[in-house]
Amino acid sequence: MATMMTGRRADVLAYTPDRSRWATVRVETDGGVYVGRIYVPDTKQRVSDVLADDRQFLSLTEVRVNDGERVEDYMAINKSFIRTLRILEEGGIAAARAPGGGAVEAC
Repeated sequence: MATMMTGRRADVLAYTPDRSRWATVRVETDGGVYVGRIYVPDTKQRVSDVLADDRQFLSLTEVRVNDGERVEDYMAINKSFIRTLRILEEGGIAAARAPGGGAVEAC
């Protein structure tokens, strides 16, 4: 008797934006300290997966530079210049982000 192969579950393989999230990080380079938010897509499990992928730049949004008052909308940091990266806040799905953002506080 032949065995029937069952199909893969579509909900396992499908893109699930509800698992994507934002993380607030503090990135130190020789040139400065950057506090901002990075996007962790559902294809990545951790912030370290985003840092270890093959892209050359780390994309940050809502960035404060050297604990300044001004918030930059977007900044890309060359990963080869990063000395340390510390997660300040992790979690919260991307869709649940509050409208208008909010201040990012440096520690």
